Amino acid sequence: MAIKMLTTERLDDVEYGIYSHRLGDMWLVGGASNTGGAVLRQFFTDEQMRKLTPLLKPSEPTGLDYYPLPIQGERFPTNDPKLQPHMDPRPDNDAVFFQGLLEGIARIEAKGYALLGSMGSCPVNRVVTAGGGAANEKWNQIRQAALGVPVERAMQDDASYGAALLARQSRQSYERLHSDQR
Repeated sequence: MAIKMLTTERLDDVEYGIYSHRLGDMWLVGGASNTGGAVLRQFFTDEQMRKLTPLLKPSEPTGLDYYPLPIQGERFPTNDPKLQPHMDPRPDNDAVFFQGLLEGIARIEAKGYALLGSMGSCPVNRVVTAGGGAANEKWNQIRQAALGVPVERAMQDDASYGAALLARQSRQSYERLHSDQR
């Protein structure tokens, strides 16, 4: 799971796996956790997750304290190559287990945003989401509860769209630079 946020200040910290990329006159700051879809797929197929999703109860937390990782080791928000996954106890009910995993992923995401905030990034006031889980409204509700801010699906989440926007911005910057030199 990758976390990115647009901010005015560059943030880099190897200890926490935080990095920055220039984006115009702003910075795209973030980190990447080892949690996410890979750990979910260790237990469920996409079809099983689709069938379990209507059974999720975002307004009723499971109380399970999971740190879902596919294997040992974490990069962000905790940089610890020896951190062990924690996904026990496993309830008999697959929907409760699935929700517990999602809650654990959401807590890791919240911890990531809190870490970026403690290091001087702009406060998070909403999250725009893309990727495989972005269309899952129940997952977004779980995230919204953990983050305390609205979670909205990106209007366009195709990677080629983002690449095209970056190419356009680069071209505009290039043209401005060269027109100033004339």
